[in-house]
Amino acid sequence: MANQHNTLEKEKIEEIVDVEKRDFLKTMGGLAALGVVSAWIPTQTVKAMQAVPTERLPDFPLDLQIVKRLYENWSGESRYEDAWTVVPTSQQQIIQTVNWAAKNGYKVRAKGMSHNWSPLMLDDQDKDLKVVLIDMASHINQVSIDPNGIVTAEAGIQMQDLVKKMEEHGRGFTSYPAPGDLTLGGVLAIDGHGTSIPAKNEEKEYAQTYGSVSNLVVSLTALVFDENTGQYAPKKFYRNDPEISAFLVNLGKALILSVELQTSKNHYLRCQSITSIHYKELFSQDKNAGRTFNHFLDEAGRIEAIWFPFTNYPWVKVWSVKEKRPLTAKIVNEPFNYKFAENLPKQMLDMIKQIATGSVYITPAFGKLQLSISTLGLNGSPIAPFTTLVTAGNLSLQSYDLWGPSKNLILYVKPSTLRVTANGYAILTSRDNVQKVIADFCDAYSKLVEQYEALGRYPMNGPVEIRVTGLDDPKDSIVKDAQIPALSAIKPCPDHPEWDCAVWLDILTLPGTSYAHEFYNEMETWICNRYQGDSLVRPEWSKGWGYSRTKPWDNVDYFTTELPKVHAQGQPNHLTIAEAAKTLKKYDALDIYTSTILKKILA
Repeated sequence: MANQHNTLEKEKIEEIVDVEKRDFLKTMGGLAALGVVSAWIPTQTVKAMQAVPTERLPDFPLDLQIVKRLYENWSGESRYEDAWTVVPTSQQQIIQTVNWAAKNGYKVRAKGMSHNWSPLMLDDQDKDLKVVLIDMASHINQVSIDPNGIVTAEAGIQMQDLVKKMEEHGRGFTSYPAPGDLTLGGVLAIDGHGTSIPAKNEEKEYAQTYGSVSNLVVSLTALVFDENTGQYAPKKFYRNDPEISAFLVNLGKALILSVELQTSKNHYLRCQSITSIHYKELFSQDKNAGRTFNHFLDEAGRIEAIWFPFTNYPWVKVWSVKEKRPLTAKIVNEPFNYKFAENLPKQMLDMIKQIATGSVYITPAFGKLQLSISTLGLNGSPIAPFTTLVTAGNLSLQSYDLWGPSKNLILYVKPSTLRVTANGYAILTSRDNVQKVIADFCDAYSKLVEQYEALGRYPMNGPVEIRVTGLDDPKDSIVKDAQIPALSAIKPCPDHPEWDCAVWLDILTLPGTSYAHEFYNEMETWICNRYQGDSLVRPEWSKGWGYSRTKPWDNVDYFTTELPKVHAQGQPNHLTIAEAAKTLKKYDALDIYTSTILKKILA
C-alpha cells in the first residue's frame, strides 16, 4: 500500500508540472498541498466580496466595507485564512474601525502590500486572536507636494506612485527599496532602505539622506489613544518632538495615517550591470586590489552585488548620477527594466520543481542557471551595443547600461519576481572598513556552504545580496533638533562617530529548503560573534533573524539578550528598545496594535 501511495503521489507531482509562467502559482500550490514543499508563493487570487450581514462581525458599522480575505506574506510562509479585512475609503473610516475594535476586544493590523518576511503583522499563533486587518493600500493613498518640496502622503500610497508624483514636480529621494509595490506606511514601519553612500568627493545636497526612508520624515500623524476621551484619535508628531523617535520605525505597533517627507532635487541616473568580476576580486580582503566593492563605492557610492550560489561572477549593479545620457546607455522611460527576472523559463521552473521534490544535488547547476539567465538577459543580443548607438539609446534589447530619471533605475522588483525567503542584517561600520566587513562575511559564507556540500546538503539555492547605505543621521533632516528613529537598524552610535555606513547582508533561498534554518542559525551565530569591536550588527526587521535550528524568530536568547544589547550599545536611554516600547504602549494603551512577535520584541 505504501509503494502504491508513493507511486500515486509521484504521478500527482508529475501532473502538476507546467511550462507556462501563468501556471507556476498552481504548480507550487499543488506541491504544497502534497506536503512536498511549503507554500512559498501566493496561490490564490482572492476576489474580495462584501460580507453578507449574517457574516459580519457583531455590531460592526454598516457603513464600512468588511470582507474576508486570505492574508499571505511575500514568501507565502505566513498565512491567515479568511482574515476579516476592512476596506476604508477615508481616514475617518479608519478611526471608526479602530475605535470599534477597541470597544469589542479586537486587535488591529494596518495592512499594506504584505511584501514582508517577518511576521510583524500576523503569525500562525495570531490565529487565536480576534483581529481585524485594515486595507490601507486601496484608498488611503492621497499625495500632495508643496512649493518647498515637502510631500504630504497618506500611509497607504505605494512607493512607485509616490516617486512618480514627485518626479512630476522635479523631486526625488536618493535611494529607497527596489520593489515598487510597497506602501509608504510599510516602508516606514521597518526602516525600508535602498543602497547609497556619497561617492568620493560627492557633496550632499540639501534635504538628502543616505539613510532609510524614515530619516526623511518631517512630521507624521498617528492614530493614538487619547486618555482624556478613552478613544483613539489622530495626533501629529513633529520631527523635533522626542516622542516621534518611537514612531519613525514602529514595527506596526502604531497606525500611521499620513506623513510629511522632505525631498531633494530629482536626478538622472545611470545603472551599469557587470557580470565579469570574479568574486575573489570584488570581495577581496585588499580593498585596493582592482575592481573591489570599495572601488565602486569610491566611484559611484551606489552599488549592489547579487551573488548566485556556486558561481564565481556576481551580478554587480552600479548607479551613478549622470544628468546627460552616456553614449552607450539605453534610455528607460519606465521602471522595472529587467524583464528576464519576471519571466521564469521552463528550465528554471523544472529545476525548482526538482529541488522542491528532493533533488537538492542540482542546486549548483541551479545557481549557475540563475547567473546565465541574468547575464543573457542583460546582454540582450549581440547587436545590442550597435542599436544603442545608432538609435541614440532609444531602441536596444540590452539592459546592462541604462539611463533615465532616478525612479526608473531604482525600482526593479515586481510581484512576478521569483519569491524566496531571506535573512537580513545591517552591519554598522566605518567607510574605511566596509570592504573588510564584506570580505570576512563572504569568506565565512563560502566555507559554510562548502561544509554543508560535503555532507550532501544544499540549504542555500538563492543569491547573497549586499548593499551599503549611510545611517539615519538626524543632521540630514531639514528640521532643527530632529530626533533619531529609536528602532532603526541604522541609528548612529554616539560612542563610535567613525561608524558612518551600514552594510546590509541578505542570503536567499526557496522556502522549505532542507537544512536552511540550520544554515541560517550557524551563519547568524558567526555574524554576531564577528561584528564586534570594529562594527555592530543589528537585524533587518523585515527579514529573517533570531534563528533556532528549526525556524526564524525562535531563538529566545536572541530576543532577550542580543536584540536589547545591540539597540542599547552606546545609546542614550531614550533610544533603547525598552524606552521606545514605553512610548508606543503609552499611545496604544489598550494594546490593539500588536502581534505575537511584537510582544517578544517590545517585552
